[in-house]
Amino acid sequence: MKKNVKQALVPLAIMVFGAAAAFATNASKQSEKAPMDAYHYDISKPLGERCVKVRVDCQNTGSVICTYSGKQVWASPTEDNNALTCSSVLYRF
Repeated sequence: MKKNVKQALVPLAIMVFGAAAAFATNASKQSEKAPMDAYHYDISKPLGERCVKVRVDCQNTGSVICTYSGKQVWASPTEDNNALTCSSVLYRF
């Protein structure tokens, strides 16, 4: 009798751990896609204020450049006024 209970609980425990792992993995993937602060370059602003903060769904790696309202966005508000950019390119998910 005792052996039958153990044999029945082992598959149940494996299913519970599997479901918990699936939920944890999904939550981790969702948090990576959370909106982040980014900056677009606005030449009409005064020097030192040209990198304007926006919230976007982007990431630091990838191949397609991230944009906001048709303007490229950057990860850092550090201005490069010669290149008319902020710094650190962001990419789409």
